Amino acid sequence: MHVSRTIKPILSLILFSMIAFGCAHVSSEKPAAAPESTNPYLNMILARYEENQGNWTKALELYAKIDDPFALLAQARIYFILNQQDNALKYVDRLIESRNLVDEALELRTKIYARKGDWNQAIKDTESLAKKYPDNIQLKLFLANLKIIVSDFKGAEKILRSLIGKDGNDSMILYALSKTCLGNKDLACAQETLRKVIELSPNFTPAYLDLGKVYELSKEMGKAESAYKKCLEIEPSSVEGLVALTDLYISTKRYKDAAEQLIKLKQLNDDAQIVRKLVLLQLQQGKFEDALANLLAIKEMTVEDSYYLGITYTKLDRLEDALDTLSEVPLTSGLGCETVMLKASILKELGRGKEAIDALNTAWDYFSPKGACKEVGYLLATELDTAGRRDEGMEVAQKILKDNPHDPIALNMVGYVWADRGINLDKAYTMIKEALQAKPDDPYILDSMAWVCYKQGKSEKAIEYLRKALKKLDTDPTIHEHMGDILKSMGKKKKALEHYRKSSSLSKNPQDALKEKINELLE
Repeated sequence: MHVSRTIKPILSLILFSMIAFGCAHVSSEKPAAAPESTNPYLNMILARYEENQGNWTKALELYAKIDDPFALLAQARIYFILNQQDNALKYVDRLIESRNLVDEALELRTKIYARKGDWNQAIKDTESLAKKYPDNIQLKLFLANLKIIVSDFKGAEKILRSLIGKDGNDSMILYALSKTCLGNKDLACAQETLRKVIELSPNFTPAYLDLGKVYELSKEMGKAESAYKKCLEIEPSSVEGLVALTDLYISTKRYKDAAEQLIKLKQLNDDAQIVRKLVLLQLQQGKFEDALANLLAIKEMTVEDSYYLGITYTKLDRLEDALDTLSEVPLTSGLGCETVMLKASILKELGRGKEAIDALNTAWDYFSPKGACKEVGYLLATELDTAGRRDEGMEVAQKILKDNPHDPIALNMVGYVWADRGINLDKAYTMIKEALQAKPDDPYILDSMAWVCYKQGKSEKAIEYLRKALKKLDTDPTIHEHMGDILKSMGKKKKALEHYRKSSSLSKNPQDALKEKINELLE
């Protein structure tokens, strides 16, 4: 994690609290509007009144009639409040050029540049002011925070350490100093400084949040949890505290605890992003009905929401609903690849294998020219092979190899088909060996290596690979059937029968060939 990503969001609270302007007292009773006057002093009073009422357009019209530095500064101030920074700068620069109210103009320009994100110019202006007013602690603290934003941690630290002990309460100075510690990647310094902040200001919740983050970076998750909980004890409705605690629980795989925090967050802020995060946790926990209720409550569903709703319906065995929902996710979306894979698996589950292949073919025609979503190609080749359209499946696998000759999945596919057909065995062995080197723990590639070894007459070697494959995946019917075939060829009929039966029990629709193998050994 880059330190700047940790520092900048936290500084926004400090910076913008320092650049905010207070409005003059607003009377609750609005007097009758007075007519405009040619008298500049009367117009100034009228303009100030309109400004106090928040009538910015009218105030600007009145100030524009007045040839006075205070009127220029007021116009700059209003444009700043309206977040029209370029207009505000025009008036500020006019003041500075005229050498009227220069200090006030320079102070406002500093804040304008800070709001615009022009940190270097903001620093330059603030440094000019700091030299003129060396005893202004708030000005120097502002300058230190600006330097932190541009990652000048040493410059900021020098300023901050010079300020310690000069104010009645050093908590904000120390809080800023903790950012320099983080910038210098000194976690011990950050912890110590934040603890001092908390001693001085025990109800300052941002310090607890930052301390929790520092503990996380130090891998002290228990202390991080305590810091976040203390923040929530002080401010139970702290969204930042709940988010931090939720993320901590997710990172430590405490999903149940994370879900509990998200439910609290949802009660405080029914934001769709919070709901989506909660849905993912509920899916992970197997709380599919809860996930469904939360998804259906989202008013404006995105493509991502439709995808997760499709997953939820699938988990609830509402497959037709899942298909209807997934149809709303276009191939061109960021989830197009994952969606078509899920749709194909659902269609196959429903016994609509041809539709599954058609969907995969359409997706492959779209993704293949782009060199994207090879997973669709893998699945299409497999499904074509399963459907008895092996040559078509080989075309897909070979197309993948043409684009990437070292693709381990495609190498395994082609190598296995050749081995199964008893052709090109040496080449098949070489291809599967390369695939296995890339994915040494893949049970399917281990099975392919066993099969090519068997076809080459190396039954003992084949058994070794199959044992490794079954250790990784004991629920695949093909691997068990292969083990039965090889054991049978070695005369170990009893053990072969065990694997044939296991294969049959794992298969939804055992092939006639497997049934014949079992019956043969039972005779």
